[in-house]
Amino acid sequence: MTRDTSAGLQLRTGAALVAVVAAGGLYFAFRPQEGMVDGWFSFVEQSGHHWWYMVVTWLRYPVVVVAGSLLAAAVCFRRDRPRFWACLFGPPVALATCELVIKPLVGRTLGGVYSYPSGSTVGAAALATVAVLATPIRWRTIAVVVVSLYTLWMAVAVVGLQWHYPTDSLAGVVYGVGVVLVADGLAWKVAVRLRDGSSPAVGPVGSRSAPPGG
Repeated sequence: MTRDTSAGLQLRTGAALVAVVAAGGLYFAFRPQEGMVDGWFSFVEQSGHHWWYMVVTWLRYPVVVVAGSLLAAAVCFRRDRPRFWACLFGPPVALATCELVIKPLVGRTLGGVYSYPSGSTVGAAALATVAVLATPIRWRTIAVVVVSLYTLWMAVAVVGLQWHYPTDSLAGVVYGVGVVLVADGLAWKVAVRLRDGSSPAVGPVGSRSAPPGG
């Protein structure tokens, strides 16, 4: 699969994930109470392993999300400049839009605090996604396993601590992944557009060099 094809797939997939969260937000804006899906995961809230949950939740703070984004971006800087920008801005944008836009618009609360979607799982999922994108292809399988376990741990922890409904946590994962996929696909498309607008075609008609960092 070429990078152009991959970028298009990322944009479509990411947009679909964000749309799912938006649809869920519209539903919970009118019916904010705990629903059937939340009831499926009630055993998590009753497990009582709060110390196990607390271990991971210190990673929910914005400073951790920013630091992780900077690290992933630094790894990509020489190898893939469009991905550098996606890693740098994707997770912070996901977290900021979650906390400042989506939560107030939806208005679902738990314990008097806006809860949909979970900002903790948005940050975890977004960081997990940029970690996979920044990892060289030969190591990506390992990266996927590690960051998936981290994201799952965070998602279960915020439910077990009764900070969020299970649907809040699930929506956070979906939104975090979706925003980063959109950012990565869009960054590549913009790089291609800028290249095409500033560089003459070379070789056969329609043949051009790869975008910077490709």
